[in-house]
Amino acid sequence: MVTLLDNPLRIGLQQERTPEPLIITIFGASGDLTQRKLVPALYQLKQERRLPPEVTIVGFARRDWSHDYFREQMREGVEQFGKGIGSEEVWNDFAQGLFYCSGNMDQPESYEKLKNFLAELDGRRGTRGNRVFYLSVSPRFFKPGLRNLGAMGMIEDSVKTRVVIEKPFGKDLR
Repeated sequence: MVTLLDNPLRIGLQQERTPEPLIITIFGASGDLTQRKLVPALYQLKQERRLPPEVTIVGFARRDWSHDYFREQMREGVEQFGKGIGSEEVWNDFAQGLFYCSGNMDQPESYEKLKNFLAELDGRRGTRGNRVFYLSVSPRFFKPGLRNLGAMGMIEDSVKTRVVIEKPFGKDLR
């Protein structure tokens, strides 16, 4: 019996499926975890061609950063905490998908601004409404953050939208 992997017609073909284009919005993006872990890991996936070319990463936090400053901070993180930049061409392609939106987790008007920005990016980057909302914030912001995402209609589509809550066990669970 010939298995799928033994099929000579599949030699040289990619065995793993690349995810669909999407926007990953990182709440608390000016924090340590984003620069030390999240973006270096995402960049590594980009280098391995395991992310779609249109992958878009939006940092969301209170600090008033520009897109370019966010890109600089994330580059420093990849260089210092990741496996390095490697190819400038790959980095430049990745950096074109890095954006920043300032706002407060507990202010509904920040979510309206974010919603409009994500809709604009959908058109520019071809992400078709696919979203991951990654909450890398203190647990006290989970409830207002999710409430505001819901109130703005940003997490209604369970097919295209995912929410990830990051919190190490045993840390600041108040």
